Amino acid sequence: MWFAGASFYEKKQGRLPGFTLVELLVVIGIIAILMALLLPALSRAKALAMSTFCSSNLRQLGMAYFEYGGANQNKSVAYGADFPWLNSNVGQSYNMGWPRLLSAYLTSQQPQFYSPSQVMVEPPAALAVLTCPSTFAVSNIPGSWGPGSAAYAWRQWDNGASPQGGWIASYGMNGWMYRATDNANQGLYSYVLPDGTTSGGIGSSTYFWQSLQANGSTPLFGDCVWIDSFPVWTDPIPATYTGDDAANMPSPFPQPGGNGMMQAFCIDRHQRAINMAFADGHVEHVSLADLWKLNWTPNWIPKSVNLH
Repeated sequence: MWFAGASFYEKKQGRLPGFTLVELLVVIGIIAILMALLLPALSRAKALAMSTFCSSNLRQLGMAYFEYGGANQNKSVAYGADFPWLNSNVGQSYNMGWPRLLSAYLTSQQPQFYSPSQVMVEPPAALAVLTCPSTFAVSNIPGSWGPGSAAYAWRQWDNGASPQGGWIASYGMNGWMYRATDNANQGLYSYVLPDGTTSGGIGSSTYFWQSLQANGSTPLFGDCVWIDSFPVWTDPIPATYTGDDAANMPSPFPQPGGNGMMQAFCIDRHQRAINMAFADGHVEHVSLADLWKLNWTPNWIPKSVNLH
């Protein structure tokens, strides 16, 4: 009986329950289905988180802009700003640009002057605010100069012979919010809007910074492929929303009839939308189709567009 019992026990041990191959395949199939259902949701959640982080960056950028104005007689940043500690002949040959002017209010550090070199001067704290988490920063290569795209940040880094050093960012300024620089060369940047209005030049009343027309529908900063852009309401819908064609824009300044400057902002960075900081301080997630409805310039004529 003992041996018989042992044989029975051994037989029972050999028949312990387990998964068959068919059952394993069924479980794997179920897991695959669940993953297929969950991954898009996780991807959307990640995109939403990055968009929220981007909005936070733009809110900080907008605050820095207003702090700058408060410290500079309520003036906007200039299109070109000289290094104040350089003599005028040298200083006017280097455009600090709004990233350098506002970095002091983002990092509590003044922009540094470097003798002609290949030094990266953008403070890491400023880089963190000036780059959207949905974009990749380009390599810090001297001589790298050009627009970014929906997926890449733009870069400004001459040829290493400038005290600007290197700067990288994902956001651009509405060029109509600039103030004129104080030197006579700014007059070269006067141009005509599609309605015949002349804009630009020293003391021009058509710059929004000194106009009561700037309001909650006037963009200040936004996701962009370059440091700034000057959209006009006649700008066509770009062929793509990748921003890759921005390097082919005919001129950095619009001519009568427009030349497509809206494409610098019309990029698919946040699910066919971009984030923007406005002249009243609020930040908004703006659909690409609604860009033509915003109050970019004085006397802007809003219109509805159908995106492809």
